[in-house]
Amino acid sequence: MSMLKNQYMSKLLSIRKEEFKLLVYSTLFIFLVFASYAILRPIRDSLGLEGGEDSLKWLFLGTLVATILSSVLAMFLSAKIPKKYYLVVIYGFFIIHLVLFYIALFYIAPHTKSFVWLCRIFYVWVSIFNMFVISSAWSLLTDIFTKDSSHRLFGIISAGASLGSIGGAFLVSVGINFVGQNHYICLSIIFLSIVLGLKSLLIKEARHLLPQTQQEDFAKNFSKPVGAKNPFEAFGLIVKSPYLLAFVAFIVLLSSVSTFLYMEQARIVKELFSTREERIQAFAYIDLIVQIASFIIQVFLTAKITQYFGIKFLLSVLGFIISFGFIWLIFVHPAFLPLVIVMSIRRVGEYALVKPGREMLFVPFDSNVKYKVKIFLDTVVYRGGDALSAQLEGILTQISVHISLLAGALLSFVWGLLGLYLGKRNNSLELNLTQKTILKEPKEVSK
Repeated sequence: MSMLKNQYMSKLLSIRKEEFKLLVYSTLFIFLVFASYAILRPIRDSLGLEGGEDSLKWLFLGTLVATILSSVLAMFLSAKIPKKYYLVVIYGFFIIHLVLFYIALFYIAPHTKSFVWLCRIFYVWVSIFNMFVISSAWSLLTDIFTKDSSHRLFGIISAGASLGSIGGAFLVSVGINFVGQNHYICLSIIFLSIVLGLKSLLIKEARHLLPQTQQEDFAKNFSKPVGAKNPFEAFGLIVKSPYLLAFVAFIVLLSSVSTFLYMEQARIVKELFSTREERIQAFAYIDLIVQIASFIIQVFLTAKITQYFGIKFLLSVLGFIISFGFIWLIFVHPAFLPLVIVMSIRRVGEYALVKPGREMLFVPFDSNVKYKVKIFLDTVVYRGGDALSAQLEGILTQISVHISLLAGALLSFVWGLLGLYLGKRNNSLELNLTQKTILKEPKEVSK
């Protein structure tokens, strides 16, 4: 009976017996990465309002500038550091800074000018943390999984991300009034430290699963740096590829839709909740609802949706749904509950559908794209979309909130159309992997 049950679960979740240990390591790895960020996110969102919600668009602009500078440094490091140590350097950098923030928040008095600036710096820093820590984690996973295993297992691994976000949001929502924000920062540091240990286990297990003839090549791949001698090489790869240019537009629109909803949410939360702890708790509760729904979809539906409907569905359907959501908000504004519903659908869809779909698109690419272009898209492009859309949203809101929401609907619809194009284009690229170069078509990494 137990064997039959295990066979049924393996079939339901599309897991092969020999992959189980790697799947457990990968899921725990991504769980702790996202739990660490889920703890910091509501603290960031609340501290970002210390200077007033109107300052958010300038914080987005500051985040863009900081992200560009950080990206140049990260690309320089990727040319010098072997891939097996790259994650250690990135995570070590953020762990050290978290320790410094932990100390500063203890000693700088609240409601002072220095505290406001500390909050602004923390907001920008956590936004950069989100981009680099999560993007680097996914880059590692896409480098150790094959195209076939990624299609079957990334939905489950993404569920680990949602479960980590659920755990982090739950801890903050139930304990912020008792524990205090500073101790949660300490917990985030602990989680990131454990992640570094899991990284070594992941690489070891992935190598063990390969045929003996491929294990040496796998080890050599992780012993070499990515090789980015020119920090702007990723930009050169993008402008020469219509496929990657479409990817850039897709991410810009994704971030723009998110920013339009985020700015409206910030205004309403600022008005309804008076204390920092109440705002942290409100943001954490929203995160908790979103992540529970994402977890259920990712575990039981994402792999099946990909199998039956394909990547096109994962990348496009959310854009069309949120477009109608913006239209709904026009008629019910300024109601809070409808905004929370649309915001939650957007975030659930991104975690459960768009994020796995985006990562699947990267699997066929070689290391050049995975480490150079992917990080460039997830950092500079994403934050650039945030900054530009925040300024645009601010201008439109001064005219009319309804015009701003209408613009959001249009952006979301175009985002859905681009998702259809990318999914269709990816399917055609996979048919020609062995015959095309990276500038024309992606080629699959030798496993």
